[in-house]
Amino acid sequence: MSLRAWSWKKKLAAGTGGLFLLLLLLVVIGYVVTPIPEVQASAGGQASIIRYADGSELGRIGTQNRRLVPLSQVSDPTQKAVLAAEDRGFYTEPGISPKGIARAFVTNLKGGGVQQGGSTITQQYAKNAFLTQDRTYSRKIKEFFISLKLSQQLSKNQILENYLNTIYFGRGALGVEVAARTYFGVPAAQLTAAQGAVLAATIRSPAAYDPSRHRALAEARWNYVLDGMVKKGWLSESERAGMTYPAVIDPSKTKTATGSGAGPTSFIIDRVEAELAKHGLTDVQLATGGYSVTTTIRRQAQVSARSAVENAVPDPKGDRTAPVAALVSVDPRNGEVWAYYGGRTDGGFDYAGGPNGVQPGSTFKAFTLAAALEQGIGLGTQVDGSSPQTFGSQTVSNDVGDPPFGYIDLVTAMQYSVNTAFYNLVKEVGPQKVADLAHAAGIPDNVNLYAPGENGDKPTLGITLGIYNVHVMDMASAYGTFANGGVHAQAHFVKAVTVGGKDFYTARTATTRAFSQEVAADTSAAMQAVVQGGTGTRAQLAGRPAAGKTGTTEENRGAWFSGFTPQLSTAVWLGRPDNSPLKGVLGSSGGVYGATIPARIWKDYTDGALQGQPVLDFPPRANIGNSGSLGNTRTRAPSPTSTVASPSASPSASVVPSSPPASPVPSAVPSDVPTAVPSDVAPASPPASVAASPAAGG
Repeated sequence: MSLRAWSWKKKLAAGTGGLFLLLLLLVVIGYVVTPIPEVQASAGGQASIIRYADGSELGRIGTQNRRLVPLSQVSDPTQKAVLAAEDRGFYTEPGISPKGIARAFVTNLKGGGVQQGGSTITQQYAKNAFLTQDRTYSRKIKEFFISLKLSQQLSKNQILENYLNTIYFGRGALGVEVAARTYFGVPAAQLTAAQGAVLAATIRSPAAYDPSRHRALAEARWNYVLDGMVKKGWLSESERAGMTYPAVIDPSKTKTATGSGAGPTSFIIDRVEAELAKHGLTDVQLATGGYSVTTTIRRQAQVSARSAVENAVPDPKGDRTAPVAALVSVDPRNGEVWAYYGGRTDGGFDYAGGPNGVQPGSTFKAFTLAAALEQGIGLGTQVDGSSPQTFGSQTVSNDVGDPPFGYIDLVTAMQYSVNTAFYNLVKEVGPQKVADLAHAAGIPDNVNLYAPGENGDKPTLGITLGIYNVHVMDMASAYGTFANGGVHAQAHFVKAVTVGGKDFYTARTATTRAFSQEVAADTSAAMQAVVQGGTGTRAQLAGRPAAGKTGTTEENRGAWFSGFTPQLSTAVWLGRPDNSPLKGVLGSSGGVYGATIPARIWKDYTDGALQGQPVLDFPPRANIGNSGSLGNTRTRAPSPTSTVASPSASPSASVVPSSPPASPVPSAVPSDVPTAVPSDVAPASPPASVAASPAAGG
């Protein structure tokens, strides 16, 4: 070895040794100068206040509901379940996890901030009891040193006892004793392994793993906990094999975490929690951190929503055959949710934004019309509306109360929701184009608008009758795109968040152009005709223009009215939890249709929500595209341009002799339900509370 090489290696070794000593010195200094502070208020729980847009209180997340118990009063299976969920090496490994910290450090650097933990139970206890919930590197460093000191000064049993008394389990329950009584009505000492595993499963995210909200996720996490207990030898395989998920108390039967937000507004708080989680603010932080959350919810609008729904639909009082309703209202200009009504009962099923949605019926025809306009098929185009008609292997009919339509223009087809006319239109346009436009308008990409087929999943002609499940929230947001000139504003519930007087989060409006202003104007014009003299006349507002569309699903299992003014888009759905037909309910002998009670709810709500707001007009009809008859040769405009016409929102219909007069008045309120079930419909998996029906109509 040369003298130069030896000298270089010696310098490297000296430098490495010096760096190690420096790091060791920094660790020692950090350990010495970092005291174990007094337990912060967050350890006792400081609730976050959820506010209306005007700053008044809507509800709360979290309470100071805690009861300390010694470790001896927590059943051993529950202790082991918590360890299996959060720190299986708790009794054998150090109180800090260098590997976990390093992994979190790398992940956080990639994410541009502190996003991931990697914590042991000791570290979690240090964070919950002594530190704020801020996600900063300085806080993580303090957590490291406090955890190190706790490991030296407290026994493992003391740390576990303190942890169990300070951890948040959801539903306003801080500590295992209150959680045991909240979820199961028993003290922690009496919890079984199965019950203890339910509580342990919630620790990671109490809202996401609450079995009343997300049973599938909760049960999967519960299985993970129990399997971990078996692996550690804390539970025998025979005991594990015989376990079933235990019954959990309905949150509406206990003191809730939402305080003044109980009842319908609890669903708003659920949505707020879910939205903030996407921005890095967990439900645990909300329950214990004392945040102030200003929502987009307008008090006047929310009161109007509750009044409109509950005046029209009596309290079902747990009757799964009694009708229920949902309403969501969005400002199309910025995506702010003004009102959200998912149901009467706190902790019950959210019918406005539940997991699987419901069929939208003929409210989906609006997307078919917009897709046709994009292709240059103008509103004056004549389309065959005779009934019945056969499309492939399926027969489609108009409502039995409709007059005998022949060839009619697209405004008349929309005005009276003529099923056969729209089947002919979607056949011309292509169902995939309708699906693409609906997604662009605001139906989320994860909402499946396809049916299984030989060539893979694809939309079918039935998409125009709303055979694929959506959410009430989706329809309110997507219809807002028509009101906003073809620009979709992402719906959201949170305006701003502060903590300790400092700004934590401020919402920004996210917008995308879905289609042209001209397409929006002409689609809106056709839907104004629906309200002015078609199936939606019961939705006419007091002194302001409105546009909308009725919808009734197959066999009268659900009824909709979705509509908008220039400053507010609202969707209303009515159905039964067991998905049975709406026949003989709410004073109707034949059934409830979108044109009846949902339209009335929409009107009553919108009149109240917009009271005192300026009256805004829709833009004039653009008259894009060309007229003609579907199936005939014509030239289409590939890129329609606006031609300003008269401000008439509902042009007179152009009708051939075999059709009804230009302004036909059906002898009965049209429901637009096909009398034959389309054969190409593949039912979606029904949600727990609302099953999917195999076909849909108006």
